[in-house]
Amino acid sequence: MARRGGELEAFIAFLGGLLAAGSAALAMAVVGVAVRPTPALRTAALVTLGAVWLTATTTVYWRLRARTR
Repeated sequence: MARRGGELEAFIAFLGGLLAAGSAALAMAVVGVAVRPTPALRTAALVTLGAVWLTATTTVYWRLRARTR
């Protein structure tokens, strides 16, 4: 019986994106301890985390969908 929909792939991709963003946030927190962050740097960090999450989630999803076809 073939599985349809891609819900499992989407969930795995979501978790992969969270893992990537969490790793980036941890690295940014370590750097933030050593360097006093400015408001502009904080904004840049949030934008970067959003971009990392979106990119990782999309990439993992596309790769998983390609593998199931």
